[in-house]
Amino acid sequence: MPAPAVPPPSGRITRLSVLGVTVLVFGAAVAVMTQQLRSGLREQILRREAEMLAAIASMQLDDAAEDVPAAMFVAILKTQKLAGVSGLRIYDSERRLNGTYLLPPTGTPPPDELWRRVAAGESIGRLYRNLSRDPDAEIIPTSTADAAFEAWVPLRRNRSASAIGAAQFWVEADRLLVELGAHDRRLWTQAAIAWIAGSLVIVSTLSWAFRRLDAANRALRARSEDLQRANRELVLAAKTSALGAVTAHLMHEIKNPLAGLESIVTAQTEAAGRDVARDGELAEASELTRRLRTMVNDVVAVLRDEQSGAEFELTSADVMDVVRAKVQADADARGVRVETAAPSDVALSGRRANLVTLVLRNLVQNALEATPAGGSVRIRSGAAPGGGLEFLVEDTGGGLPAAVQERLFQPCASTKLGGSGLGLALSQRLASQAGGRIELVRSDARGTSFRLVLEPEA
Repeated sequence: MPAPAVPPPSGRITRLSVLGVTVLVFGAAVAVMTQQLRSGLREQILRREAEMLAAIASMQLDDAAEDVPAAMFVAILKTQKLAGVSGLRIYDSERRLNGTYLLPPTGTPPPDELWRRVAAGESIGRLYRNLSRDPDAEIIPTSTADAAFEAWVPLRRNRSASAIGAAQFWVEADRLLVELGAHDRRLWTQAAIAWIAGSLVIVSTLSWAFRRLDAANRALRARSEDLQRANRELVLAAKTSALGAVTAHLMHEIKNPLAGLESIVTAQTEAAGRDVARDGELAEASELTRRLRTMVNDVVAVLRDEQSGAEFELTSADVMDVVRAKVQADADARGVRVETAAPSDVALSGRRANLVTLVLRNLVQNALEATPAGGSVRIRSGAAPGGGLEFLVEDTGGGLPAAVQERLFQPCASTKLGGSGLGLALSQRLASQAGGRIELVRSDARGTSFRLVLEPEA
């Protein structure tokens, strides 16, 4: 049976699951990378805002004449007018509070890690989206905004590398939130586009790979089936080749004794006189020996043609006429009509015609034995659907038993009295030698129909 073109439902579900899981995993990876990139960009934006305040503070310090605390406080205080600062604290180089603006004084110095980073020249920015709920945020009394930006910046003159202190700024975060929101929207939009495009590529690639895998599986199944069929044919060939050698030897050995037996039976028939019962028995024996002699002569003729290498041709109509002539006597004795029809005539090589004749002879003989008196056996030839030539042998018998149909072309026990069970198996082997095959078209109460299909000759 050929492999199905469409995978079974379980296979489709499994592949859809694989595609779905792959797309989800890819989406999760894109989301993780996007979140990491978002966090990095937010840190850069916050650092940029803090560095802008540090640059403005340095400009104000450059304009100050002295580094005394009062002068430094006045210089930094000017920064709040330029940067939208809502509050600030100033610390000197010893972490002591120098002054505050709109923020309550505090006796707690800046944390060690924070001061270490600021003293090293790093500007630090932190965004609080909800001041009232964030435990780390400081409540700014003068601000009505719920979100704020905190910046710690080192204080130093542009011409000096050492810090003279640090400043803590609290800035309104409305503009910053708008900017961060725009960055988030662009980033997640790009991530969604990348996920959709990547998913399409993944689905297309995996679908193509699955199709290639299906094709490879179908080819593998077909080759496995061909191998199994070849093994069966090899077993049958081994049996039939041995049987053929024995048959050739038997044909040679029994030809002359069979001719002598026919002569004896004929002489006894002529001497039977008016003994009707004995005459009928002898007539039946004479007919049986005649059929045996005809079959032996047919096989010997084929063997002789094979050995001689003679080249000749017969048409499909000629083959059917030969087969009809060989079975006509038996058909008349059974009261069965044999009909032939050849809409188109095709030439066959001699060897092929001989093998086809043997195959059709066996099929027609089986049809005659299965057809009751008054029935008919029809032999037709014509073009095969896939090219080449086909012969149809149809009878009006009662059909083949189901057990026989299951092992149609395999050696088995025969349902006919005296049968060997090898007829159809040998015929299939002969058809294969002729470059063809036998197929059962139908077998029911209306009768049985076999088709002999011959591939076009090379």
